[in-house]
Amino acid sequence: MSTNGSSYQERRTARASSSRKQKARNSVFPKLFWGSVIALVLIFFLLAGTAVGVVTGIVREIEPIDATNIYTFLDESSFIYDKDGNILEKVQTEGHRAILDYDQIPEHLINAFIAIEDERFWDHSGVDVKRIFGAFWTNFRTGSRQGASTINQQLAKIIYLSPEQTYTRKIKDAYYGMQLDRQLSKKQILEAYLNTINLGSVAFSGSYSVQANGVQAAAQLYFSKDVNELTNAEAALLAGIARNPRRYSPVSILRKEQVNEDHIVYYDEDDEYSVVFNPETLPRMRLVLNSMHRLGYLDDQEYEEALNQDIAAGIEPNKLSGGEITSFFGELVQRDVLAALENAGYSSQEASHMLQSGGLSIHSTLDIRMQRILEEEYNKPENFPGTLRDADGNFILDDQGNVQPQSSMVIMDQESGQIKALIGGRMTTGHRVYNRALSTRQPGSAIKPLAAYTPAVDLGMTAATVIDDVPAYLNPQAPNTSWPRNHYNSFYGLMTMREALRVSSNVAAVKFAEKLGEYDDRPQFAVMFDYMERMGITSLVGSDNPVIRNGRTSTDENYSMVLGGMTRGVSPMEMTGAFATLANKGVYTKPVTFTEVYDRRGNLILENRPERNRVVSDQVAYVMTDLLRDVVSSGTGSRARLDQGNNQIPVAGKTGTTNDQKDAWFVGYTPYYTGGVWIGHDLPEKLQQGSRMAAELWQTVMARVHEGHEPRNFESPDNMIRVNICTKSGKLPTEYCSLDPRGSTVRSELFISGTQPTSYCEVHVEADIHAPSGKLANEQTPPHEIETRIFTQREVPYYPEEHNGIVPGDWEYELPREEYDPYEDSTDGTIYDPDFDYDPDGSFRDDEESDANDTISNDDSSPVSSRTLRTPPLDAEGSVELSLYRIDEGHRVLLEVRTHNMEQNGETAEFRITGSGTQKYEIEVNGNVAYSTTVDF
Repeated sequence: MSTNGSSYQERRTARASSSRKQKARNSVFPKLFWGSVIALVLIFFLLAGTAVGVVTGIVREIEPIDATNIYTFLDESSFIYDKDGNILEKVQTEGHRAILDYDQIPEHLINAFIAIEDERFWDHSGVDVKRIFGAFWTNFRTGSRQGASTINQQLAKIIYLSPEQTYTRKIKDAYYGMQLDRQLSKKQILEAYLNTINLGSVAFSGSYSVQANGVQAAAQLYFSKDVNELTNAEAALLAGIARNPRRYSPVSILRKEQVNEDHIVYYDEDDEYSVVFNPETLPRMRLVLNSMHRLGYLDDQEYEEALNQDIAAGIEPNKLSGGEITSFFGELVQRDVLAALENAGYSSQEASHMLQSGGLSIHSTLDIRMQRILEEEYNKPENFPGTLRDADGNFILDDQGNVQPQSSMVIMDQESGQIKALIGGRMTTGHRVYNRALSTRQPGSAIKPLAAYTPAVDLGMTAATVIDDVPAYLNPQAPNTSWPRNHYNSFYGLMTMREALRVSSNVAAVKFAEKLGEYDDRPQFAVMFDYMERMGITSLVGSDNPVIRNGRTSTDENYSMVLGGMTRGVSPMEMTGAFATLANKGVYTKPVTFTEVYDRRGNLILENRPERNRVVSDQVAYVMTDLLRDVVSSGTGSRARLDQGNNQIPVAGKTGTTNDQKDAWFVGYTPYYTGGVWIGHDLPEKLQQGSRMAAELWQTVMARVHEGHEPRNFESPDNMIRVNICTKSGKLPTEYCSLDPRGSTVRSELFISGTQPTSYCEVHVEADIHAPSGKLANEQTPPHEIETRIFTQREVPYYPEEHNGIVPGDWEYELPREEYDPYEDSTDGTIYDPDFDYDPDGSFRDDEESDANDTISNDDSSPVSSRTLRTPPLDAEGSVELSLYRIDEGHRVLLEVRTHNMEQNGETAEFRITGSGTQKYEIEVNGNVAYSTTVDF
């Protein structure tokens, strides 16, 4: 019993122990489970607390925003328009933006963006929780990276945050998204978003592209239309771009070798690239249309029509500029607008921001037709003789990549001061390029009308005022050396202001400048500075602010300035503006590049009224115009004529070539426009041609500019009269003036009423001479050798022996100073008896009887006389050989051969001829007959 009892007890104890163990095990699992749950809950709350702490920490550090001024953060592109309102150029920023009000954005475009970007936009408070969890589950399930940002969050990211992909940034844009919803209405948020979103770009070349910021910019860029003209399909296309602008832009750029026949090409003008249709935009566009249809924004018919639209055919990329126009003018407009904004009270930083990002509409003065003419002519190498080429005919470029020689031209309307066309260099494109139209160069003789002649006429001299073109000594550093020298390397003698300007006499120009002191109490240089500065020349250097170079002090207070030898020179812009003063009846109008500037809301913020000041009277300006017209009609500027007679649309102007022929100019004007041309090398070196090249280029451009313009003359003001004068004295003529052996010196001259001469010529005199010797006759002169002739006698005598024997061109017509000496000048070797009784009627007969058959002719119907033969402009270049022939009964008699330099001596030539009756003459140029005429003596 005891054994069994013991076993039973053992079994019972074992079962109890096993039961306890089982119970223990059964009690552990619930504890572990709930422990785990509790642990997970604790971890969750810990993580959540940590997350909340992190989020709270991030939120605490976020700077508060004031969404009511959101538009101050939006950069809107400014545009420059031509005179007709066409886009000329976009002010260069990172992208193009044109801001619209909410009411200007069509409903179907708004719906397209909401359908694809934020379909619960109207209901959420800035963050779409449902979309966040949906995106999380989709990304977890598929491995994709679907976004969940609302329109609020996208706008916040654009305006306030960087594009980095971090959780901190996502927390911030969610926070800002909710703040935007609290501070702005839904319409305000949409308005800002649709004006801001990046919608891709179009690259038109390897260096020029336009980015669209906002829906209006995108509509203009891709379809060349405004948003209110977009179809449903086009609106869906734009909305689809926002997800990935680079991928879904409807156009892309390919190298030309990549383009095949399957591509739809929109732009193919670049040498390396073509703009083609991007087919990847189509599936995205269809997805947007599907969402619009699903949400009820499109009915079935609208949906089908949108799907069936040939979207590729409607794309028309817009460069948003005036075409292939260099940026010289655009850069100048921007400079002037900045200056005007600062003058209006804006700081430099504010003005710059307004121009670059303020959405300004700048209405410029540029005439796109004229500008294209300039661009085209400046791209023709044949307009620039001496263009450097290598042995293969390729252009030789300098270290800066420029072809040489270079050039610039400015064309302006003289009445308004508006610049109509401008180019600052040839065969160059791009932005921030060197603008030679604004750079100073030595003006040569083109400065003479401004520095000397205009002040002279205004102070009382006239077009008939005579200067003696003989050696002068006007260089104070070398008082014993003849200076200045004329470009024609000789001296003409007595000449009027008109003739001096026509042949561009250096001596005369300096002498007229010197004479200013006789008419004004101020020093001559002060007078010249005053007139030039009032005509817009700002680069003059006075003694109060000299330029010091290499230890030497330089100013423009010297007579070299009258000839264009200036310390700094003058810019083509200022030269054109100064000549426009004469064209505009004596009123200087500061050149302007723009007329009005409007802000993004269409409010006028700048009205550019040009500065004007009267420099001389309209009568003085008209005299100068008449003088400069003569320069073009028959003087050094004849290559600039728009018609052969220079009378349909007359041109008035002046050439200029520096002594070393490193700068060539022509500045001239018509009744319509004023234009200035400069040609030279950037690093000065001698040109192949001088001012002739500049005049020809001016004519080539301006002839096209004036196509279609009616003939018009310069308008003569009141109180102008014409009076006959003698060109050797500038006074009223006498009978002697018409008997000048060179031909009559009587000319009709233009005067301001009251300035015409009232005294008579005393330069022409009559005198008896001993014909064989040319000396003055006296009582000892044989009567049969006496002739009565007309001479000139200078008011201020000239003595060649005092000037190294140099005689002016008119010296042979000067009254002789020596008298007949019978011991030196007798023609038969005998001493003439002064008491010899001679026939008082002046006739002379031999003592011998005449043969009965001899006939003595007393026919005086054809006396021998002299004339000046002036040719019309000769069609030749460089130095030519001129040969003068007289034609006698079919025989050609060579009278004279000379070398004539077309650049230095002008387009016409003069010969002194003598004869009687009617004679025929021919002139050969390099052996070919170029001119023939008949002269009645």
